[in-house]
Amino acid sequence: MKKCLLLWLAFATSISFAEFNLQEKLEKARAGDADALNSIGEFYADGDSGKNVPNFELAVQFWDKATKAGSARAYTNLGMSFYSGKGVPRNIPTAVQFWTEGAKRGDAISQYMLGNAYCNGIAVLPDMPTAAFWWSKAAEQGHARAQNNLAFAYAKGIGVAKKDSKKAFELWKKSGEQGHGTAQVYMALCYYTGDGVQRDTNRAVAIWFNAAEIENNTEAIYYLGVAHASGVGVAKDIKKAYRYFSVASARGHKQASEEVEKMRINFGQEALVDKPKSTKNK
Repeated sequence: MKKCLLLWLAFATSISFAEFNLQEKLEKARAGDADALNSIGEFYADGDSGKNVPNFELAVQFWDKATKAGSARAYTNLGMSFYSGKGVPRNIPTAVQFWTEGAKRGDAISQYMLGNAYCNGIAVLPDMPTAAFWWSKAAEQGHARAQNNLAFAYAKGIGVAKKDSKKAFELWKKSGEQGHGTAQVYMALCYYTGDGVQRDTNRAVAIWFNAAEIENNTEAIYYLGVAHASGVGVAKDIKKAYRYFSVASARGHKQASEEVEKMRINFGQEALVDKPKSTKNK
């Protein structure tokens, strides 16, 4: 399994600062309210939605108090702090320890981050079954990134009991419906190949087109090239295929670059691009 997706380093903000009443939260915090303590920490880390300079040192102080008061999300935020070195000296093993505590207490983001740590061998020995276990816990709570990672595990049969294409599709679908770009691309690939779901090439191309046009997703652009080159799910058009491959190639997509070279060899450059229209003087 290729390296797991990069760890999400944004702090796990759980509140809308547009409706945030600091004084009210402080009063609750003084009474030992764990959620209020965590929320105040997020408020300072966020800088009041960019209105002020973030104060990570103060945020960490509130998150530390929040963990002692029982906030699972505060463990997650402290893990983020130690991983990024914001508000505290960077310490990856300590970050993983905090995510472990947050995960045990049921926080979906900690569960996702801990799964990534075990997948990538970050401060722990690589352990795909443990990674899949924690992703599954987060996925059950609707965490889109965890659903996407777990889908790859089932698609490849790594870290899970057995390869399960249907389960992989279902997870990509759930993640994709929440707007996760990679999940949308691979959900469409399942439709395109009929792997784990009834084949529907037209639907696959429509999903890729949406991801390419609206989200500017490079992988979706590549697969649109595949579809136009083969004529499956859309009318065959080598010029469109070449354009899609060229765009993806320019963004560093290795397979797209290989397709560009193949098409140049097989068809010739002139056959792949529209000739400029000649202009005549009236």
